[in-house]
Amino acid sequence: MSLDREELRRRLLESFRSEVAERLATLGDTLANWRERSAGQADIESLFREVHSIKGAARAAGVGEIEQLCHAWEGLLSAVRHGELELTAERVDLCRVALKAVQRLHAGQTLDGGELAQVIDSLGNSSADREVRLPVLETALPEAQADQAPAATAAGTVRVATQRLDGLLFHCEVLLQHKLEAAAHARGLQEHALAFEAQRSRRRIGNGAIKRLRDGIEDFPVAVRDDLKGLLDHLDWSQDQLDRLHFGAARLARAGNHLAQGLALLSEALSTEMQGVLLLSGRSLLEGMPAMVQDLAAQAGKRVELQVRGESLQIDKRILEELRVVLTHLLRNAVDHGLETPQQRGAEGKGAVGKLSVELLQESADAFELRVADDGRGLDTQALRAKAVAEGRLSEEQAEGLDEREARALIFASGLSTSAMITDISGRGLGMAIVQDSVERLGGRIDLESSPGQGTCFHLHLPLSLSTFRAVIVRNAERVFAVPALAVERCLRLPASVVRTLENRPSVVYEGEVLPLWPLGDVLGLVQPPPAGGELTLLLLRVRGERFLLLVEELLGDQEIVVKGLGRQLLRVRNLMGATLLGDGQLVPILHPVDLYHSAQAAQGTSLGQQAQARKTEAAQRLLVAEDSFTSRGLLKAILEAAGYRVTTANDGLEAWNALKQAQFDLLVSDVEMPRLDGFTLTSRIRADRELADLPVVLVTALHSAEDRARGLEAGANAYLVKSGFEQDSLLEVIRRLI
Repeated sequence: MSLDREELRRRLLESFRSEVAERLATLGDTLANWRERSAGQADIESLFREVHSIKGAARAAGVGEIEQLCHAWEGLLSAVRHGELELTAERVDLCRVALKAVQRLHAGQTLDGGELAQVIDSLGNSSADREVRLPVLETALPEAQADQAPAATAAGTVRVATQRLDGLLFHCEVLLQHKLEAAAHARGLQEHALAFEAQRSRRRIGNGAIKRLRDGIEDFPVAVRDDLKGLLDHLDWSQDQLDRLHFGAARLARAGNHLAQGLALLSEALSTEMQGVLLLSGRSLLEGMPAMVQDLAAQAGKRVELQVRGESLQIDKRILEELRVVLTHLLRNAVDHGLETPQQRGAEGKGAVGKLSVELLQESADAFELRVADDGRGLDTQALRAKAVAEGRLSEEQAEGLDEREARALIFASGLSTSAMITDISGRGLGMAIVQDSVERLGGRIDLESSPGQGTCFHLHLPLSLSTFRAVIVRNAERVFAVPALAVERCLRLPASVVRTLENRPSVVYEGEVLPLWPLGDVLGLVQPPPAGGELTLLLLRVRGERFLLLVEELLGDQEIVVKGLGRQLLRVRNLMGATLLGDGQLVPILHPVDLYHSAQAAQGTSLGQQAQARKTEAAQRLLVAEDSFTSRGLLKAILEAAGYRVTTANDGLEAWNALKQAQFDLLVSDVEMPRLDGFTLTSRIRADRELADLPVVLVTALHSAEDRARGLEAGANAYLVKSGFEQDSLLEVIRRLI
């Protein structure tokens, strides 16, 4: 099938104009605010991101003048952002000049070569001692004309703002709630009508007795005859009234059922049509991407083959619009950073043409995966660590302590780039931060795989619709919450005995990994009730590559929910991303997984830890140190005795075990690698002994791998300190907390 390049370009330009119009409005508001107050770092960062996104959109649409202008503007903002230039009033005015130039170009007006070159030169060479000729630029750039002719629309179509569609969809959701209420009322009316059946049955039984009373009324004394006759007449009247009420109830039940069915059909049909309006094939996301990739490859001197699969998948239009920026950043980075030149690939035994693939996969009824992969050089985690240290984000010890997964996650840090130079394609370190923010704003998550010399693959897990998605419903602290199912890896029910305290934090070893455990009530600032029974109900969540466990009271199941915003007054509430109405009309908050993780990390302590601490004795003075190294044993003994503890030492694990069986100690500090009995085995013996099971154990060792930490926790250690990294204060603080 031949490609209609003109039609493709027209559609790309329409999408570009729509996106840039919104971003220009944001830029205008931001710069206008700078007239009233000095710009803060957050304002500069916001402006930088908007300009960066406009540049990317201009490149994808082939609008070279706007791309060049924004690239120079981005350079000025980057220098201000990193403190290389001061944001003077002249440079703020220069930003307004740049905005005016972009607005003119976006409105379809032209700038001659001299005007454009003058603005770009002023932006790109704004050194601290250079005079910026703003009056000349202001005169050269009059305001953009607003009376541009509207773009023609395709026959049979109407252009409608997404906000209008959102409003219609909101009314559909309201109609859905009314449908549920109507169904509930219909059931109530049906039950009300059926309640009359008992009365009708009793009436048939009593009709014979009433008839006999009427026939024999003359046999009664005159004094009671009139009263009895009046009573029977009233009974007949009451029966007639009950018959009329029964008839009315049955009629209302039929009408209510008919109305409920009609509302159900209308709601389902309208919801289906609205979803159809908002759903587009993934092909619209990929329009223009192959051409952009080939242009980038040509500029970088590389050869690339782009493979696209799954473009027929139907996805919410609003999600696709957000993903265009995300996909653009991923493809640009893959071409510029990931793929090698033909010469480099040949030297590594690869084909001259690099492989780049984009795939859309439906994961479930309401979720899909966007997979972007290349067969390039992969991520250089050592370079990422070194860059983070050079910029002061991490210390050398912290950088070395990162595992490969944590090191790879550094690419999402804003402003962190390993590129040797800033080019018009990449190098500012902002793109991946935008990618992560956009995906999380959509309620999704990113998984990253990379192998040196083999390539990199990004897995973006996202909902198919912004209006509805699947959620796990839980009850905690007498409240009901919904957790997005995309963030929940698994729901677990484990015995309470699996919880261990490691470095003063409740943790669980699951699938060979030490996972932190936080009660949901503690994270949200609610009163967390103690676990009932001997089992814990846990949610295993993954956020930004980090796995952790949430303790909840009860798991109520999972279901599809309709997402409702919190309104402008509550645009951003920590830990909440919205609310939903369950079928019974109960309003339930939807929890924000990323906020939950950050709130959990910021929590000072947990109720689980406090309960464990309350069971410990207050007076704990006598410590046992097991260490086979004479130097280390003497050092630990000196540190602890200086802190006021009475210390007994043992030369190895077996000697420590014998000492524990013969005397009373309040805490054990032990090495791991010891003759006759190592620290792991010693800890396991202590936990298996009825008298010593509650003895706090601190392992101080040179073994620092994640597997060793997991083994220590499984053995029952309360804390695990690495000799090369622990300090005297940290050891004393751990002991103080444990006893």
